[in-house]
Amino acid sequence: MIMKCLCLLFITLAVSACNPFARPTCPPPLTGDMVYIVGQGWHVEIGIPVEELDENMSFYRDIFPGARVIMFSYGKKTFFIAPPETVSEYLLGPFPGAAAIQVVGLSVTPTEAYPPEDTVTLLLPPNGSQSLSAHIWKDLVKDESGKPQLVAHSTHPIGLFYAAKSEYNLFHTCNTWVADALHNAGLSVSGDNVIFSKQAMNRVVEAAGEQCKILR
Repeated sequence: MIMKCLCLLFITLAVSACNPFARPTCPPPLTGDMVYIVGQGWHVEIGIPVEELDENMSFYRDIFPGARVIMFSYGKKTFFIAPPETVSEYLLGPFPGAAAIQVVGLSVTPTEAYPPEDTVTLLLPPNGSQSLSAHIWKDLVKDESGKPQLVAHSTHPIGLFYAAKSEYNLFHTCNTWVADALHNAGLSVSGDNVIFSKQAMNRVVEAAGEQCKILR
């Protein structure tokens, strides 16, 4: 019975990953602090321009010299840093476990690095960039020096994995994490009942539509 449920979950995840999310229908904001949200198939990532990182997070400018945007994504540690190779490993993915945050520096904007149709740009409210940085900083495990605890290097793309304080589980996935971060930055994106990337991206697109109406 358990295996049957796991297989159903795996099929659901696969279908969700293949289904396209609703595309944004208005141009991105041109001024003000902003955040990029990128749909990457199974999961969603956040991109923050380096000049918007708060004091705690500003050391990423030195780690990724020349970067214009720092990308943050979240996942189960064992699943994230060692890509699964069998179906059984995929089925074990949703089970609770320690999490990691991947950090990647981009020398271009996400709209240039990824397919534009997979990227949404949202304007942040006043102090939104500080709140977004603070939300991510709070979830990073710190080492003895007070810096985020590095756990591994990533190669595709080139970046770094850091230990996360929060636990990964079926109801707190990579996509829930992104939605919660955006919500704490003051955006009208909720992480409630968000499991799949399509759910997160559809809420992001709705928020973009709301901003488009206000900016017109």
